[in-house]
Amino acid sequence: LSKTTVMLAVMVVVLHLHGAEAQQQQLVKGLSWKYYESSCPKLESIIKKQLEKVFKKDVSLAAALLRVHFHDCFVQGCDGSVLLDGSASGPVDSEKTAPPNLSLRGFDVIEDLRRRVHKECGAGSVSCSDITAIAARDAVVLTGGPQYNVPLGRRDGVSFATRNTTLANLPSPFV
Repeated sequence: LSKTTVMLAVMVVVLHLHGAEAQQQQLVKGLSWKYYESSCPKLESIIKKQLEKVFKKDVSLAAALLRVHFHDCFVQGCDGSVLLDGSASGPVDSEKTAPPNLSLRGFDVIEDLRRRVHKECGAGSVSCSDITAIAARDAVVLTGGPQYNVPLGRRDGVSFATRNTTLANLPSPFV
């Protein structure tokens, strides 16, 4: 098996175990299983239906979306900051342009999902960090992995991770 396949399998198992554990534990303050139930009731179906189309064209984007979520969560928590262009100290010193993130793909898919969700539910109605979390979960499920619930209600980050912060917090592929 390739290193990428093994890494993806390990991430799926960790996410599945985390999802099962989270369902049994108290949720983090602010998160809920039904966060968008009234404000955007079609949220999860919008994302799933679009990802089904995306993966029919390029199934490798499933692993790419899972990886985007992983890279986002490891640096400053699951706050969508890896999606941001530039940083407080300039475009050269951003989380997105840190060496481990240069090979990330799927930003255009997340942006398309954001547009679709906001068209249906209103601009700014759903955080990009929640869209990314749902997309990662659906990437796992739609490619044959286990089903798990994702608590929602994350807030998008307002600060950028610098290159050094990203390098200090994202595990090396050799770990």
